Amino acid sequence: MKQIITFLPSLLFGLITYVRNKLFDWGILPSTSFDKPRVIVVGNLSVGGTGKSPLVTYLVQNWRSDDRLGVLSRGYGRKTKGLVEVKVDSTADEVGDEPLAYKTLFPKLQVVVCEDRVKGVQQMPEVDVLLLDDAFQHRSIKGAVNLVCSTFSQPFYSDTLLPQGRLRESPKGIKRADAVIVTRCPSILTKEQKSNFAQGVLRNTKQEKPIFYTGVRYGKPQGPREHLPTKWSLFAGIADPVPFFDYAMSLGQVLEKVSYGDHHHFTEIELLELEQQAKMMSGDEGYLTTFKDYVRLKTQMELYPNLANHLYYLPMEMYFIDQEEQFWDWLGKN
Repeated sequence: MKQIITFLPSLLFGLITYVRNKLFDWGILPSTSFDKPRVIVVGNLSVGGTGKSPLVTYLVQNWRSDDRLGVLSRGYGRKTKGLVEVKVDSTADEVGDEPLAYKTLFPKLQVVVCEDRVKGVQQMPEVDVLLLDDAFQHRSIKGAVNLVCSTFSQPFYSDTLLPQGRLRESPKGIKRADAVIVTRCPSILTKEQKSNFAQGVLRNTKQEKPIFYTGVRYGKPQGPREHLPTKWSLFAGIADPVPFFDYAMSLGQVLEKVSYGDHHHFTEIELLELEQQAKMMSGDEGYLTTFKDYVRLKTQMELYPNLANHLYYLPMEMYFIDQEEQFWDWLGKN
């Protein structure tokens, strides 16, 4: 029944995105290119949870030259408008959680949020390389390089358009990608698995694209005490919390798992409930959340001392399964 109800809206959505893309392809809608900064677009074809943020973080952390880097984002979920430069003491309400996470990890990195991407780029002339976060469908800017993320377990070519599926545009939009970054892969990939994925890409591009396979690894929980709890209450407000929950099961006894919507804004009532629960926690108990959720909460912790005393986050990073040097060689030539 759900598929029947969503079929026509998906068909209409597909028509709208098809016409919009054609208008850009034909030059009727303008697309601006920049010689400086060099613009690298990081995006996807699906809504949320495909590993864009870990890829941006990886690129900043591992950049291979002395280029001055910057990150430009729309700042999804913020309550402000226009161009805002992200500061270390900014709040998620002011700039959005993902830009704030980048600034927290890299305090010297210039991070700006602006819904008008062209204006945003124009206001960052001192940057040599600009990473455009979640901008593959923002075709008013033509990137020098387009990196498109797709999860290994839910590849874009097996999905359908919103609202029936999770795609923002047709799978054939992958033609505009310069490379496909496959995220959340198992640590060991067979030739057959890689071949199957490559065939899925090829069906929608009709030409071979560079494909790079990446995984995710987690670090030691970070929080108020060095001695970690062994009993955890988990909560996450991200697009796909399942990998986080699955890994956290290995860290000790899980007392509770709570999942919120992506970019969840914690209300005062929710924070008061967490504070009251934290007040009753023993020293061997703690809250564990994602880094993105943590940065949304950190500016409010002085109002909730018990929560602050029991709140930990789980660090996470992206890594290449193989071909890491080939990726950097390829990126340097494009």
